[in-house]
Amino acid sequence: MKDIAAAVGVSVVTVSKVLNGNKSISEHTSKRVLACAERLGYLPNLAAKELVTGHSRIVGLIVPELMHSFFSEVAASLLETLRPHGYGLIISSSRDDSALEREEVRQMSARNVDALVIASCEADSPVLCRTAKERPVILLDRKIDGVASGAFVGTDDVMAGEIATGHLIAGGYKRIAYIGGSSLSSSVDRETGYRNALKEARIRFIKSLVVTLPQNEEASHRYAAAAMRKLLQNAQRPDAVFCYNDTTAYGVVHSALEAGLRVPQDLGVVGCGYLRLNEFMRVPLTSIDQDTARLGQESARAALKMIEGRQSNSSGKKLEVIVPSRLIQGESTRKLPLAVTK
Repeated sequence: MKDIAAAVGVSVVTVSKVLNGNKSISEHTSKRVLACAERLGYLPNLAAKELVTGHSRIVGLIVPELMHSFFSEVAASLLETLRPHGYGLIISSSRDDSALEREEVRQMSARNVDALVIASCEADSPVLCRTAKERPVILLDRKIDGVASGAFVGTDDVMAGEIATGHLIAGGYKRIAYIGGSSLSSSVDRETGYRNALKEARIRFIKSLVVTLPQNEEASHRYAAAAMRKLLQNAQRPDAVFCYNDTTAYGVVHSALEAGLRVPQDLGVVGCGYLRLNEFMRVPLTSIDQDTARLGQESARAALKMIEGRQSNSSGKKLEVIVPSRLIQGESTRKLPLAVTK
């Protein structure tokens, strides 16, 4: 910093204030200092800076599966929103393992991340409850009732279930199955929406047409394919399936085609997440678009708001951002005139 101070003609204290984002220095001087720092290739000592400011300017992100395009799209948007504010991102995966997730949460705390964004694989997490008292925690896509403070950014999953199932009903399908994912709030709420839509249409709910898969994002398509084979042997064989997510739907379509069924004529399928791979599938899915870009943006904004103290964890008030979702018509359901297509 001494070289910068000498070149600009200001004190080292002034240079330090500018580089640490102190707004008390005039805009003219700040621009000169920053331009000189860039010209000289100055790299700040982040560890020393953290000791002074108490902030790492790093946000942590924990997701179940890094290879899942839903989470990679959210991560890209999250980082893009954080960067202009001078924040970086550390990303980790729990691989849908509760013990590993708890360890990753501890590791993020040890790294002193300024905020933690997490799509938890647990329905209840004492570790996250404690962490939320120490630093901002933003629950992504999945709610945990025990985390009283912090924030939630996601979609209205009950409504998503209603829209998806309602679309199948409008397409003339009568025996609609639901394939969900464990006890996660998103799956439970989508099933609630599924049931609501059946009830609204006065279609009998058939318990044997609801399947809960083991919790594993990486293998969900394989589990779903196996579940669909069993459903096809059911006396009440479904003529449509609403799937918890798109990877589950891929497995369902695979088994249906393998069995010689035509999609969507013999079997309608709706997924959730609208993964960008859909357009390259043999049968492009009809799916609920959760707007991954917006989920990432809103998660970053919630983190920044809480870091900067505009929403305090200690206040007990929970910040909740619901991102609107919509159904995108693909080739896996019968065409409806009012459906959004891409």
